[in-house]
Amino acid sequence: MLRIYDCAMERDGISVTAEGGLLMEMESITCFQYRLRNLACDGDILELLKALNERCGGQWVYSVRQDYEVYPDTPELSEAFFYPEWWKRGPVKAAFPGIQEFSWEGGSSFHFIHSSMTLGGEVRHLLQIRGEEEFTEEDHVLLDYACLLSWYTRDLPAASEGISAIMRQSYEGIRPLAVPDGVFPEDGYGIVLLERGDKGILKQQGYLGYRLHRSFRKSLRYCFLDETHLLLFVSTDNVMKVTEQLEGIIGIGDDDMIMGISGRYRASEMDQALGEARHAAEVGNLTDTDRRVFFHSELGIFRILEYPKPGSPVNRILEQMTDKLMEYPKEKRDALSDTMCCFVQNHFNFQKTADAMYAHVNTIRYRISLMENLWGCDLQREEDRLLFEVVSRLLPLWMKETGYE
Repeated sequence: MLRIYDCAMERDGISVTAEGGLLMEMESITCFQYRLRNLACDGDILELLKALNERCGGQWVYSVRQDYEVYPDTPELSEAFFYPEWWKRGPVKAAFPGIQEFSWEGGSSFHFIHSSMTLGGEVRHLLQIRGEEEFTEEDHVLLDYACLLSWYTRDLPAASEGISAIMRQSYEGIRPLAVPDGVFPEDGYGIVLLERGDKGILKQQGYLGYRLHRSFRKSLRYCFLDETHLLLFVSTDNVMKVTEQLEGIIGIGDDDMIMGISGRYRASEMDQALGEARHAAEVGNLTDTDRRVFFHSELGIFRILEYPKPGSPVNRILEQMTDKLMEYPKEKRDALSDTMCCFVQNHFNFQKTADAMYAHVNTIRYRISLMENLWGCDLQREEDRLLFEVVSRLLPLWMKETGYE
């Protein structure tokens, strides 16, 4: 009876073996390839990787640019996968010239086979990763075939391209004309990370992109603007917890990175979200505090300092005041600027300002009078006192940003 069933099942593409008294069923490789093709046509890349894992074992990775799907998701991919110069190349099998075997011995040993294809100028990669176990001919056949099937799976690159375009435009202040359904969370926070050190943390775009995707899935979308700016849009009920997760993923040091965070906005208002986050990060970068995280809602008066928009009324006033201050030598203009800030901090009290600056009170009176004449202000008037107070907060950052220092 076993042979009869065996023949019938082979005819239907199923092979049967007896092992320990139990019948073991396995699809023929041809039937399995048909199943992979159906999964690819459905566009479900994760299900395709899952099927490959169940058939062949190992860990399967599909990547397009900064998009990654990995099954199973644990263990987390080693950083080594994102540095080809670390890999040791193995021999190429004559029957599979498009498949290359690599290994890496640092930290934890593993080896993997890799295949890729280029579609529309875009390289798509498929890998099978193992520990010490050798790869079989079937592994090579299925890897080769599955890589060809990536022609059907357009979702990852299309999403990546659309996400990057929308986030780049939003960062520049351009509201997206339309946000495709399901590509972004419905609402969330804009986050801009600005690297100000020289460690090159954000140069690891592939590895960081994988870790962001693995940790947040569809609740977060990201775009590497360049090697020093990372844009994020994340849906969460606890944005402080997200900042802690990001610090762990990216490895932010004491002064390596500035993080600006917006209020909560709908995805269609992403220009507002990333605009606020950008402003918070840039103001944070100009301050001399030890803080790394800056919320736009906590910037206070600094929210009206709208660089790099030279046409805004506040910026025009600051530019005019700076131009007049620049008529003096650096030593004198620094003394005037410091006196103005200290004078406002001491509530326009000449004696307290003199005590704080270890100067004679008449020196303080002279400097303040000089600035009143320079800027056409009269500190007896409430409006000018208010202007003086605002300028004392904004002018130092303005001068630092515009290079007047």
